[in-house]
Amino acid sequence: MITEAMLGPDHPHTATSLNKLAILCYYESDYKSAAELMRRALSIYEAVLGADHPDSRSSRESLRVIVAKLEAGTADS
Repeated sequence: MITEAMLGPDHPHTATSLNKLAILCYYESDYKSAAELMRRALSIYEAVLGADHPDSRSSRESLRVIVAKLEAGTADS
């Protein structure tokens, strides 16, 4: 990923790129990839900005939604 290569793996802009990729994967119904990417984004946001930052809270909620979809898909199988 270009952002990660330029800014490093722990930069908030890297987390934002990961977050956006996760959302794209979610809308493509690739919930496994979406969850992985959102977990990475959340980890960066929490480490750099803190757990109570709006970006951290938003990513945490998005991850909750993604995981629910992932679990629902597993239950249907």
